[in-house]
Amino acid sequence: MNKHGGYYGEDHQEITDFSVNINPLGVPELLIEALKKELEEMVRYPEIDGISGREFLAHHLGLKSENFILGNGATELIYLFARSIRAEKVLIVKPTFTEYSKAFELAGSSIYNYYTKEEDFTLQIEELISTIDHIKPNVLVICNPNNPTGVFTESKELIPVLDKLKEINAYLFIDESFIDFTDKESCMSFVEEYNIFILRSMTKIYAVPGLRIGYGIGREDIVSKLNEMKEPWTINSLALRSIPLLLKDDQYLKQTQQWYFEEKQFLYNELRSIPDIKIIPSETNFFLIKLLRHTSESLKEYLLDKKIFVRSCKDFEGLSDKYIRIAVRKREENMKIIYAIKKYMEQ
Repeated sequence: MNKHGGYYGEDHQEITDFSVNINPLGVPELLIEALKKELEEMVRYPEIDGISGREFLAHHLGLKSENFILGNGATELIYLFARSIRAEKVLIVKPTFTEYSKAFELAGSSIYNYYTKEEDFTLQIEELISTIDHIKPNVLVICNPNNPTGVFTESKELIPVLDKLKEINAYLFIDESFIDFTDKESCMSFVEEYNIFILRSMTKIYAVPGLRIGYGIGREDIVSKLNEMKEPWTINSLALRSIPLLLKDDQYLKQTQQWYFEEKQFLYNELRSIPDIKIIPSETNFFLIKLLRHTSESLKEYLLDKKIFVRSCKDFEGLSDKYIRIAVRKREENMKIIYAIKKYMEQ
């Protein structure tokens, strides 16, 4: 059973859903108008490998089209990478997105875990390198910024890790699906020098989860290995048409980033003022919250009674039933959850 964010009850229209990490500003208006016209072309097959999307990404990001592979959402590429590489041993930095373990287990890999410490969940580079030395994995998996902790590791700090992996001929699989919510530097500059595969998503920042647009970046030989195992036509024509439209919409991106900076700070400050909870500082569009009293399931039930839905994190390895994750939403909605959590913690 998949336990991801998203409320699916019969009364979903009445629920304020803080469990999904999607831009609450909604789908860009320019995209909606363009896709109405694209519907008339549904009688045609899309490109078999999404070459136009890959070429636009290459031009936009300053790489070659051969460095890119498109996925029906980022999740398809997690599973594709796992079955293409067929790693004997995989080391995963946790707590993190649960699909990594599932994908590599299905591909027959043995999973090893490196747990970040509960104080702040930051990555301890020297300790990680020591763990790599001991296990000698074929693949290291890092989510950056990490889901669900929101912690980001600067790309330059990862160079010693990449050097160690290069030494043992191993891969770094790094998921940057939430990096567009930050002003941080991607690991894209490392693509040609290292065995690195970077996962990106357009779902979160552009609020288009229904279109399923993910892409991967890697050296040409790595991407070629994935293409050998990839099914044809996994990207539909609406998704392909959306890629250049979204990437060219600078105004939407700028508006989103400005809005998030202010609203995220507001939510963080208000949550910090509530007794008996701990907020993990985040570089993403969500916060991990530890309850110093009560349990996540108890709070989740209380909030659902108030028509608010949050993500309990007890299914994340390395977290307990004391953690919830909430997304940053619009001011009125944020005020609603702040008030509700305050009332709950007063019990």
